[in-house]
Amino acid sequence: MKSLVINKEDLKHNIRIIKNIVKETGRQDNHKPIKLIAVVKGNGYGLGLIQYSKFLIDNGVDFLAVATVEEAIALREAKLQARILLLSSTAIKKEVELLIDNDIILTLGSKEAVEMAKSVAKLKQKKVQAHIKIDTGFGRYGFCYNEKEQILEALKDLENIQIEGTFSHFSLAFYEKNEYTEEQFKRL
Repeated sequence: MKSLVINKEDLKHNIRIIKNIVKETGRQDNHKPIKLIAVVKGNGYGLGLIQYSKFLIDNGVDFLAVATVEEAIALREAKLQARILLLSSTAIKKEVELLIDNDIILTLGSKEAVEMAKSVAKLKQKKVQAHIKIDTGFGRYGFCYNEKEQILEALKDLENIQIEGTFSHFSLAFYEKNEYTEEQFKRL
């Protein structure tokens, strides 16, 4: 394959279909509509991070998710006002400061990441939004699903951090009727 061709009208149509399915079959989240997150990591999967992200937001996607600090900052530098979730967890102080300064939603996947986020948020006197990453068997990063007590201990006393979501990464979700994915879902 020498090129990837995306029909914009088809993509708009697909976004509308997904939003309608979520609206019709999805539950409400504390009486608020469920939000549609588009993952745009890897330069928008080769489609151009900025151009692709703008198109998605302009056509009904509620917010974006990226894999790296650099991708998150590139979206902010392009003046995208959308909410942005960093899917990776970091405990590097400079990165956490940069993310908080640019209003990026953090992922907390370790005790060290939680401690750094707490420290920087307190220092900057900012309320920080975060999601919790639970490793249910993929093995990349995140709190290990079977260490409930350690997770709860790490997440107590979150004065300046508001947890707004929890997620995992299902390693074989693309296979239909996959028992391992079902097991990962139960673990989550």
